[in-house]
Amino acid sequence: MKKKKILWTDGMMETLMNLYPVETTSYVASVLGVCENTVKKKARELGIEKYAKSKWLERAEYIRDHFYTKSFSEIGKVLGITKNSVGRIAGQLGLKRTTKETCHVKSRVRGELIKREKRRMIFGLDPLTHIKVVTNRPRIRLRSWLKAQGYIVSDQRNVMYYPTDISRRMEHESRGRELGLRFLPLPVDEELLLTTAI
Repeated sequence: MKKKKILWTDGMMETLMNLYPVETTSYVASVLGVCENTVKKKARELGIEKYAKSKWLERAEYIRDHFYTKSFSEIGKVLGITKNSVGRIAGQLGLKRTTKETCHVKSRVRGELIKREKRRMIFGLDPLTHIKVVTNRPRIRLRSWLKAQGYIVSDQRNVMYYPTDISRRMEHESRGRELGLRFLPLPVDEELLLTTAI
C-alpha cells in the first residue's frame, strides 16, 4: 500500500518553523495532524533545528563551572539530576578530567565525609557511611566532653591537662584512664598564659 503524500501548505510550514525549535516533536505532529517522522523529515529539509532548552543550558553552565572541583554526585544533588545525567551532559560539552584532577576531587570528597562522620560521632549520632574515622570512639567522645568542661587537650591527643581553677571530674577521668587517656596538671607556664588570655 502506497503512503499518502503530505501536501505541505504555507500555513503548515509556518507552524512547523514556529513550533519545532521550541516544542516537542510529538506536540508539533499533533498540531499539524501528521506523524512525528514526517515532522522530523520536513524540519531536516527546511534546516530547522531545535533550540537547547533553557533548563539544559542552566545545567550545562553549572556543570561547566564546577566540573573540576565537585563530584558528579555533588553536582547532581544541586541540579536535581542523577550523576549519570551529569556525566552525559559533561560528555556533550566535551569536558574531561585528567587522572590528577579526578584524584583531587575524590580526595576532597573523602576528607569532607571523614570530617562529617567525626562530628556525628562526637555528638553520639550513628554514622552515615562505612568509613572508619576513629579507632576508639568512646575515647574521642569522652575527650570532647572533657574539653567542654574546661580540660585542655595536649598536642599528643591522649594527654589531657586540668587547670587549677576547674572542678575535676574524677569519675570521668577514671573512665578516661581505662580508655588510654592520661591526666596531668596544666604546666605552670601554660597556666599563666591561660590566665593572661582570660
